[in-house]
Amino acid sequence: MRTPATPEAAPSLPGQRAAPARPPAAAERLPWVRGWHAALVAVPTAALFVLGYRRRWICDDGLIYLRPVRQILAGNGPVFNVGERAESSTGTLWQWLLVLATRVTGEDPAFLAVGLGLVLSTAGFACALLATCRLHRGAGALLPAGVFVLLAVPPFWSYMTSGLESGLGAFWTGLSWWLLTRTRRGQEARETYSAAFVFGLGALVRPDLAVVTVCFLAAQWWVLRPSRRGTAAMLASAGAVPLAYEVFRAGYYGILVPLPAIAKEASASDWSRGAGYVQETLGPYWLWPVVPVLGALAVLLVRRARRQRRERAPHRVSLAVLLAPLAAGLLLAGYVVRVGGDYMHARMILPALLLLLLPVLVVPATRFTGVVSALLAVWLCAAVSPLRTPFDVRSTPGSFNVRSSDVEGLGDHNPVRTATWVDNWPALPEGRAMLARAERAPGPTLLYFDAARRLHATPARADSPYRVVIVGRHLGVTGAAAPLDAYVNDAWGLASPIGAHLALERWSWPGHEKFLRNHWIFAEWAAKHPPRRDLLRAGAPREAVEAARATLGCGELAELRESVRAPLTAERFWRNLTGAVERTRFRFARWPAAAQQVLCDRPAGGRSGLTR
Repeated sequence: MRTPATPEAAPSLPGQRAAPARPPAAAERLPWVRGWHAALVAVPTAALFVLGYRRRWICDDGLIYLRPVRQILAGNGPVFNVGERAESSTGTLWQWLLVLATRVTGEDPAFLAVGLGLVLSTAGFACALLATCRLHRGAGALLPAGVFVLLAVPPFWSYMTSGLESGLGAFWTGLSWWLLTRTRRGQEARETYSAAFVFGLGALVRPDLAVVTVCFLAAQWWVLRPSRRGTAAMLASAGAVPLAYEVFRAGYYGILVPLPAIAKEASASDWSRGAGYVQETLGPYWLWPVVPVLGALAVLLVRRARRQRRERAPHRVSLAVLLAPLAAGLLLAGYVVRVGGDYMHARMILPALLLLLLPVLVVPATRFTGVVSALLAVWLCAAVSPLRTPFDVRSTPGSFNVRSSDVEGLGDHNPVRTATWVDNWPALPEGRAMLARAERAPGPTLLYFDAARRLHATPARADSPYRVVIVGRHLGVTGAAAPLDAYVNDAWGLASPIGAHLALERWSWPGHEKFLRNHWIFAEWAAKHPPRRDLLRAGAPREAVEAARATLGCGELAELRESVRAPLTAERFWRNLTGAVERTRFRFARWPAAAQQVLCDRPAGGRSGLTR
């Protein structure tokens, strides 16, 4: 009788050698092992879904996504305000996913953002667990390890929803990890290029996830070792959509990054504050003892992978695949520390923490890992028990527990609809009343805040294209309450091309350090001669307003305004595209006299008004 030959997979990439198909490990064929591994995925995933559902909510920053969604569906384009091209959404894919979901269902986009976030993050965690089980498939039985961290740290549950792109980010991370663990020599070209395409979407999920894209693509290349032609095809698959969108962004918005990246100075450095941010994330949840334990497990897995490589084990773990999420997590955490963290408690460090957990979510069962898994289970029970004081305080020295604050302010444990915010946010009733009066006023009206955060009205300039201009200190809820044809002037620069390009100030919460003062707002929107009473309330001396008004028409600042407000002709698109680099780097002084001196009063041929 003739023995059939061992099947081999044909090479799919030019220059790639075929790899023989591997038979399943003996342990994989045992029913109890398969059932146990299925439980390792199903039980934590179900628990995380329940925990995320119990803490479902949408925050003010999540509401910021919804106004552009409404503008797109109203036919006004991907803008925050009609007639001004400003990209206020950090997560590009998340914004367009909400547009699609709202268009199809007709539901409140806030409710959809919460539901989609919960579903996507749950699916992402399930993909991550499946992928790690696959990574260690040749080791026999597996034990839970890093997954205990997901079950013990409440911010993971909170940001499964929140209306932000966090849920999509968790899904993309889990799916990318699953695709990476499936990478093998001899796989079909379609699988290779599909995985590269998904990896390449990281920057559109959130710009800082581009570092994960690079690490995962590098690991994929190392495993496959394709020829130059195959490498070029992989890079083309990964970069086609992000590069195409980058051309659109530069030509349409006139800058290279979403506006919040400029407003929050994503390239700035504040290492000490960033270190404090990490401490405020790890400390309250007793994570410090767990970090070295999980680190030891990661080292153990790396050594095991190297030993398998030397022995040419049939189900050996690729060292490149194992190291990719660890490298990406460390780089991403380093970036968060460098920029000084974020004002939202734990939010920015969670993607890095998830990446670092990926290879050790579950681990091969040995005597050592059995002891570690048991200790982590005891830690989980202690971390979620009354022994640890629940971390629901509103703020810490360097960050803000946004969910606790929002739940307290709204009087609703699960605020998931736009109406909940608009009807119950404490600072909004006065604003809604003034908006209604401004709509009935005989001429355009500017609504501004005084130093005590009270809202006042003053006549706007007669040629204003907007009947109402309102300053938004809480941008999300203000944008939700204001009509789409009103202009919401963001005080923090997240949706304001003028405010975002102010020079950085280090005096407030991370990401909220550029405050557009009233002299700039009055200069742009108030009547030519505002009442003296309004100037006093606004804390805007007339000479400062006049200097700001003059500066708005000078040099790079005038060109910046033109790039976002001039009609989008082919010529304007090209000028925006070719000037995007310098425009992205442009900053101007926050005090009108200083800005005027640089931008308006320098002699011809003098130095540029750019502040880097």
